[in-house]
Order: sequence, then structure tokens, then C-alpha cells
Amino acid sequence: MKILHIDLQERGSNSVEFRFFWDNPNQTRTYTRSLSEINNLSDRADTDYYTRLPEDHATTGQRLYQWLDGTERILQSELDSHRGEKIVLAISTSKGLVHLPWELLHNGQGFLVSKLPAIVPMRWMKTGNERLLTVDNNAQDRALNVVFMASSAKGVTPILDFEAEEGKILKATRGKPLSLTVEESGCIQELGELIASKDRGYFDVIHLSGHATIKERKPYFITETEYGDRQDTSAEDIARELQFNLPKLLFLSGCRTGYSDGDEILSMAEKLLQNGAKAVLGW
Repeated sequence: MKILHIDLQERGSNSVEFRFFWDNPNQTRTYTRSLSEINNLSDRADTDYYTRLPEDHATTGQRLYQWLDGTERILQSELDSHRGEKIVLAISTSKGLVHLPWELLHNGQGFLVSKLPAIVPMRWMKTGNERLLTVDNNAQDRALNVVFMASSAKGVTPILDFEAEEGKILKATRGKPLSLTVEESGCIQELGELIASKDRGYFDVIHLSGHATIKERKPYFITETEYGDRQDTSAEDIARELQFNLPKLLFLSGCRTGYSDGDEILSMAEKLLQNGAKAVLGW
């Protein structure tokens, strides 16, 4: 698997520095893109993508792809240089570029994620001194260990169909080696105790399902107290409870857990990465 690191940083009012490299940050190539060419896509994302009734995803994906590719056909040339290999596009952004739906990248023939082999766009958050995204290729010869916890606190509506979500996990993994543990309490402290009772690295995935919110420019996941009452849980709270046994992947199945407003509001996913998580999926 190859990883193409893409770093997009706004420079001034109408300029974006487009930097990319494969394995060596010292071999970075740099180009400039005009922000005005896509400045309406961020606004339209709220109506055309981050919505229950989206417009044509392919059109948005093609505009983003063409903007990166440019007249020089930079992106296409780089992908062609590793044709036939699995590729991850690790995309780091800033300011309004964060809000764009990079997952939709489309080369005019199809979405990159639907290609065979797949080209997977993902958001790369540079933390600390880490300058490279790495892939763990040492798969363990055992079932995937997943813990599922749904929260449905008193008075929080609408009530979500957690049983159906659990059923979809089982259906999607039918015939595959999976060990699913269900934590019934909906309480993050109880989840922490469950995970601490296992060996380090026992769980590969933690799947949290429930409502999420943003209050005073800070994201929260709505969990339950030990009595079933509402508890607004921050990314810092989650990291503290799971700090001794953070999994390879956290999935936050809750609205707006992936929502970021440039540099003003960091998403819960980003907050968790800042607090030690390795990879996070959010909405």
C-alpha cells in the first residue's frame, strides 16, 4: 500500500499552497491553487453533501479532483505512477478547506474509493512531530475484536434504533471472523472499566452510537450516567477513560462528530486524535 501525503494550506486571501510527497517529506513538490475556483463548494457542502437529501455527489467530487489536478494533471500523473496498487490519499487541510468533502474525490470515471484497487481519501491530522502517515501491515491471525456501546439517556430525543445498528454490523460482517462485545450501560465510565479488564490492544475497534452536539464551540458525545441520565462527554473525557487501552479505530456513530469549522471549531474526531487516538471515523 502506498500513501500520497497531500498538504493544503491557505496563503493569503485567494491562494492555496498544494504540497505533496509519497514516502519522504524531503521530496515534497509544491504548487499553487486559486481558492476562488472552489470557494462556493464549502458553502454548498451544507446543502449538497452534509444533508439527508444530498445533490449529485459526483459533480462535487469532480470539481475537487479537477482543482487539485489542475492543467498540469498533477494528481492523475502521481496516481498513474502507482497504478494497480492500493493507495491512501492522506489529506491535511486548514481553515475553510477542512469543511470540504474530500471523501467524494471523483476522477470523471468514478469515485476514487470505488476503484479496484481502491484509492482512499482520508483526513490526515499532523500531531506532534509526526510528519508521515503509516500503515500497520502486521495483521493478527484472529477475529476482529469490536466493542459496541449505544447511549440513550433519559429525555434525549429522538430515540435511536440501536438494535438495528447492531444488526447491520453483524449482517455486514457475516461470514467474516468477528467477535462483537456489547456494552449495555451507555456509560463511558463503564466502558472504560470493560476495556481496562482486557489485555492492552485486545479491542481493535470501539463503536460508540448515540447523539452528539456542539455547545459553546466544543463538541460532546451524549452518553449516560450510571443511572441513565444525560451526560455530555467531551473528547477529553473519552480519552481519559480509555487512555490505557485506546484501540486502532474509534467509530463515533453520532451526528456532527466529524464536523469542523476551519480553525474555529475542531471536530470531536480531531479532538480525539489530539488526545492520543490513532484513527477516528465520524459523521
